[in-house]
Amino acid sequence: MALAVGTDSWLFTEEETIKNIENGTLKFTAHIRTGLWRLCIIVGYDYPDICVNVGYENADEGREEGQETSMAIMRANRVSTVFPVITLVLLVTGFTVSAIGNIQGDIKTLIGSVVYISGGLTFAVGIILYISSINDEVGHRQYNESGDLVFQYSYGWSFYFAGLAFLFTMLSSVVQISLFLKRNSKKDDMIKIIPGLDGVLSDPEDEIPGGASNPTIIL
Repeated sequence: MALAVGTDSWLFTEEETIKNIENGTLKFTAHIRTGLWRLCIIVGYDYPDICVNVGYENADEGREEGQETSMAIMRANRVSTVFPVITLVLLVTGFTVSAIGNIQGDIKTLIGSVVYISGGLTFAVGIILYISSINDEVGHRQYNESGDLVFQYSYGWSFYFAGLAFLFTMLSSVVQISLFLKRNSKKDDMIKIIPGLDGVLSDPEDEIPGGASNPTIIL
């Protein structure tokens, strides 16, 4: 997730652009890759890409007429950008708490797993907003004289890295919760985890001769 948040390959776009110059108009195809924080123009011919930082704090509300679709997408994504960052913070926190819990063998492992799940849900909300904003802006793209689309886009490896991070986060949460419950399946372990549970649990062996050794909950 840290690699996805810090890189600039979330979205690749190809767009025909017309610029007014002194002696007429200049028509060219712009190849752009964007991340959460920067926009880079792919120059090609072994030249380095030209990158600029995205200033979300100066972005106005609403759609600007005549604006390139690539730029409009960046403006529209200023809300969804926050969610991957929050997800990264939650994942780091969950990893730290889970590591401490595994070392000490206490309930911190379970708390870390809950934080992991919260991070995954936060990312899911962010990625839905991200994709929705792209589809919304692409819906307003222009057509050329032949009726063909003048704008094309594809998701980059940073986007897919974030998706893999989401899957591994959910898998890690399930594994940690399963191992925690397996490691603390005895009555004494349950009482240690949940204070006050000793007054709720009773051992059937004390009431029924030859009863099962598993504790039951008296409602």
